[in-house]
Amino acid sequence: MTPLDAFRIIVISAGMIYASYRDWVSREVEDKVWIICGALGGTLTAADVLMRWNLNLVILSAFSIILASGLAFAFYYFGLYGGADAKAIATISISLPIYYSPRSLHPFTGLASLSNGLLLSLTLLLAMFLWNISGLVRGERIFKDFEHEGILRKIAAMFLGVRLKKARVKRFWFLMEGERDGKRMFDFNLFGLELKEANRDDCWMTPGIPLLIFITAGFLVYIGFGDFLYLIIGALS
Repeated sequence: MTPLDAFRIIVISAGMIYASYRDWVSREVEDKVWIICGALGGTLTAADVLMRWNLNLVILSAFSIILASGLAFAFYYFGLYGGADAKAIATISISLPIYYSPRSLHPFTGLASLSNGLLLSLTLLLAMFLWNISGLVRGERIFKDFEHEGILRKIAAMFLGVRLKKARVKRFWFLMEGERDGKRMFDFNLFGLELKEANRDDCWMTPGIPLLIFITAGFLVYIGFGDFLYLIIGALS
C-alpha cells in the first residue's frame, strides 16, 4: 500500500463513517459529504494515475468507476435502496477505483464494497429470525391473529420483521402488515412501503436499518480482509 493509497482510504473511511452516523440518527445525508469526499478523493485518484501513468491503470480505473457507479445507481433506480447508498458507492469508486485486497476476485473497490455490504446486511435477517425463535420458545404468541397465514409466510415474516408490543414509539420502522377482508395479513412489499409511524401498538414491523452502515463495513472489510464473494466461491469450489 502506497502512502497515497493510505491517505485515500482515510478520506473514504472518514466520510463513510460520518455519513453512516448521519443516516443512523436522521436517515438523511447531506450532499456536501459526497461532494467533498468525491472531490478530494477524485483529485487524489487523478494524482495517483498521473504519478504511475500507464494505459492499463487508466482503463481499469475508468472501468471500475463506470461499472460500480452504474450498478449502484441502477439499484437506486429500481428502488432497492436510497440515493445516499448509490452516492456512497460512486464516491468510493472515484476515490479508490483500484485496490488489490489480499482476498478478492477483482480489484474494483466500489463493487467489492457493495457486495460485501449486501452480504453483511443479511446478518440482520438472521438476527430477526433468531429473535423470533427465542420468542416462540419463551411462549410468546407472535402469530396471534395471523393463524390463517401459511407456514411459508410465517417463516418469511420471522426473517423480515418482529412483532413489537410498543410499535408507536419506534422511529424508522416499516409497518409489515395490513388488513384484508377483516383479517390481519403480512405485507411483504417492503420496497414499496413508506416510512411512517405505526398507528397502534402490537404489530409486525421491519427495521429501517440504513444500508449505508453495511456498505461502510463492507468497504473496511474489503480493505483489511478481502471480498466475501471470493471466500464463498472458494468454499463452493
